[in-house]
Amino acid sequence: MNSIKNTRSNQQRMENRERIEMIQRKGTVKWRNRTLSRLQGHTCDCSKSMSNMHAAIDDEERIAFHQRRVKELEKYKKRLEPLQERLYIVKGSVPLSYPVRGLTVTPEGTIEIPGLEVLDSKWRQDYKIQLEASKYGTLDVTAEVSEVHSEGLGEKSLTIRSRSLPNLNHQLQYVVYSNSVYDVGATEIDEDIASKVTVITKTFLRYASIRTLLTTIRAFYPNIRVIVADDSRPIENLQEEHVDHFVMPYAIGWFAGRNLAVSQVTTPYLLWVDDDFAFGRRTKLDRLVNVLDNTNLDLVSGKTGHGKVKFTKMTIVPGDKDGDCLLIHDHQHWGQVPGFPRCHFSTRVTNFFMARTDSIRAVGFDPKYSRHGHTQFFQAAMGKLKIAACDDVTIGHRRTQTMEYNEFRYPGEEYQRAQRKYEYFKFNIKCHMWFTKECSSNTFFKCNPVDDGFYVFGFKGNTSN
Repeated sequence: MNSIKNTRSNQQRMENRERIEMIQRKGTVKWRNRTLSRLQGHTCDCSKSMSNMHAAIDDEERIAFHQRRVKELEKYKKRLEPLQERLYIVKGSVPLSYPVRGLTVTPEGTIEIPGLEVLDSKWRQDYKIQLEASKYGTLDVTAEVSEVHSEGLGEKSLTIRSRSLPNLNHQLQYVVYSNSVYDVGATEIDEDIASKVTVITKTFLRYASIRTLLTTIRAFYPNIRVIVADDSRPIENLQEEHVDHFVMPYAIGWFAGRNLAVSQVTTPYLLWVDDDFAFGRRTKLDRLVNVLDNTNLDLVSGKTGHGKVKFTKMTIVPGDKDGDCLLIHDHQHWGQVPGFPRCHFSTRVTNFFMARTDSIRAVGFDPKYSRHGHTQFFQAAMGKLKIAACDDVTIGHRRTQTMEYNEFRYPGEEYQRAQRKYEYFKFNIKCHMWFTKECSSNTFFKCNPVDDGFYVFGFKGNTSN
C-alpha cells in the first residue's frame, strides 16, 4: 500500500500541534503567530469536497473496508520503517545537544528541531548560541522567551543570547527550520537528440490525430524513434521507419498503454506526448534535454497549445483515522530552478514532458487507471521524482473527439466512484482539497482568509490537463 511517502512528516506535524497546545500553557513567552502558523500547517477537512474518496464507500462495507485499509497501512509502515533514518541527537559535551540526522522536512515545509539544549555545569555571565542552516533553508522561532535576545530570525544564521541558562534552553525549544530551496546538481553531456530521447504515446480511436502527430515529428526530428501503444479497433497499421506500433487488447486502457510504451524505451530519456498533439517550431527538445542534463531533475514539462505553462503544488495534509487530504495548489510552483529562469519546480505538470526513463519506470503507471489518472500518477511520484515546468518549449494541441471515443474517455459516475474507492485505499487519501488564488462566484469556491485564497471543492483534475 502506497501511503505517499509523507507518513512520518504527517505524524510529526500532528505531534507538533499537540506539543504547541502543551507549551502554550507554560507562559513567559511571546508567540510569533506567523511562524507558528507555518508549523501547524493546513487542516485536513473534507466536509465540502466533491472528490471525496471516503464517501465512495457504501455503509454496509465501510467497517470491513476500514479494517482492511488499516491493516494494510500498518504493514506498509512496517516495511517503510527500516528505510527511514533514525533521529540521532548529540549530547551536550560541546556543551550543546543537537540532532545530527533523522529529520525530514517537506518542500517549503517547517519543522521543529528537537534535542537543542545547553548542558553546562559552569556558571557564566552570558550565554550565546549561534545556529547555522545550510543553503536549503532558514531558521526561526515560534515564540520569544523573556530575557532572551535573538538575531537573524527567518535567516540562515540565528544567534540566541541570554544571561539565564534556563531561559536560553526554554528558547531553544521553539527553534524551527523551514525549507526554501531544492537540491539541484550539475552535469553536461553533448549528444544527438535521437540517441538520447524516445517519443512515446498512447492512441485510441484517433488515427487521424496520431498520423498528424507522426508527420509533425518527422518534419522536425526525422531520425527520432517513436513508440505508439494502440488499443483501437479496427486496427490501422502505423509501423514505419523509426516508428514502432504496438497493438494491445481492445480498450485495455491509458495507463496500461503507457507502461507498454515505457517498457520499450532504450534511450536515457523519454518524451511523453498525447496522440492529439502536434510538433511545431517551438517544440525545442534540446532545451528540455539541457535541463535534464544539467540538473538532478527527473521530469520536466513544456507548454501545450496557446495557454500558459501549467504547474501545480501538491502536499499531504494530515487527517484522522479515516485518512489524509491531498492539498492541490493550481497555478503555483515551488520556486525557480537555479540556472534556468524559465523553469519552476512543480509537483504536477501537463502531459507534454521529458523524463529520465529509469525514474519513470521506478514509479510506473497503475493500469487500474484505464480512463483517467493524471493527478494519480503525480500523486504516486510525490517524494520520488523531482519535477519542473518550463515555459520556453511548446507543443501544439489539436483536440479531437468522437462520440465513440467520448464513451470511453468519460465513462460516468459509476467509474468515478470505483476509482475514488481505489485511490482511497491505495494512497490513504480521503479527499482532494483544491486551492486557487483566483476569485469566482462558483459555489465550489470557498473563501479561506487564513491563506488569502480559495479552496476549490470540485472533482476535477483526474483527466489530463
